[in-house]
Amino acid sequence: MGIRHALGASAVLAMLAGCSAGTSAVSPAPLGQSSGASAQAGQRQSEIAFRTDNSLLPPGVTRIWRPSITGPGFMDPNASAHALIFVSDTPDGVIDIYPQAGKSQKLAGQITGLSQPQGLSVDAARNLYVANTNGSNVLVYAPPYNKSPSLTLDDSGQFPADVAVSAAGVVAVTNICSAPHCRADTASVSFYAKGSTTACATVSDDTIGVFNLVRVNFAGFDASGNLYIDGNDPYNEASFGIVQGGCQATSIVHILPSPTFSFFFPGTVQVNQAGQIAIVDLAQEAIATFAPPVNGGFGNPVSVTTLTGSSHAVSFALLASGNDLYTADSGGSGSSSEYAYPAGGAAAKTIAVGGQPVGVAVSPAELP
Repeated sequence: MGIRHALGASAVLAMLAGCSAGTSAVSPAPLGQSSGASAQAGQRQSEIAFRTDNSLLPPGVTRIWRPSITGPGFMDPNASAHALIFVSDTPDGVIDIYPQAGKSQKLAGQITGLSQPQGLSVDAARNLYVANTNGSNVLVYAPPYNKSPSLTLDDSGQFPADVAVSAAGVVAVTNICSAPHCRADTASVSFYAKGSTTACATVSDDTIGVFNLVRVNFAGFDASGNLYIDGNDPYNEASFGIVQGGCQATSIVHILPSPTFSFFFPGTVQVNQAGQIAIVDLAQEAIATFAPPVNGGFGNPVSVTTLTGSSHAVSFALLASGNDLYTADSGGSGSSSEYAYPAGGAAAKTIAVGGQPVGVAVSPAELP
């Protein structure tokens, strides 16, 4: 009997609250991409501790802790006007900036003095949005990214994990849990009107006492302003949702998972120019892309992009061409790699970022 049937919601939440905030004794492993692997997937998931800290990393990846780099940041003036890659080195408290051009990219700039930054996003004006997790705010940097934030979005009482910006300039922030004590059932999504520093709406998944999302991890807008989110349910299984209305949002609507692609630990959500929803799975090192939900659920993926050689790619960002992407590999020695999309396969090139990359964004980005 699987954990979903063996335990009630209250018992599971109690179990999650007592889990270690570190890593499990079992490393994640690919679960397969067919419904026939569901029994094995359920057994595997029941063995892995639920992560109870405010990190976007999967349970099998150890979170690195060290003092943030607080020295002055910098930006190469010759690089700031060109296509760029932004990577959040979370433990060092910095955003590393690289040019997209070239085969062996060198560090072109760095934003310092942050507090466990995780998710990143870039808008049409090339402003960079940083989910500054332990600072309980979202920082916005205007080009050329070598000055203080142009805007600070207040997210007091929350641990922001990821940030997304709609075509209309509405900002969505996924709060993985509330601060200062990260409980598994306090996740929410906050919205900010364009240019505003205070939230205009906040929604969570506990309005009817049924938790489909006790953790909200990542988010991505489509062209109509609908926000797709992912995270984990009380049973530590992947869960998905959609939030409509932006500043008028009132609830999270659960999306049923695909019948043929089983996620272990969902990462970044991106919506491509075709309006398809792309979600990375850290255990399988693959991105599954789906058509918009029909009858409340995702169908079979329209494509599966393998990230050969990746090491726990927690995030990815689509380039403006729509034909390539960059990852943030949180495992191993820390890197960011370019892959063809949706073809996938081996990386075209890899940047040795170091530290522990969690978020990645590109400028200019592919915007739906």
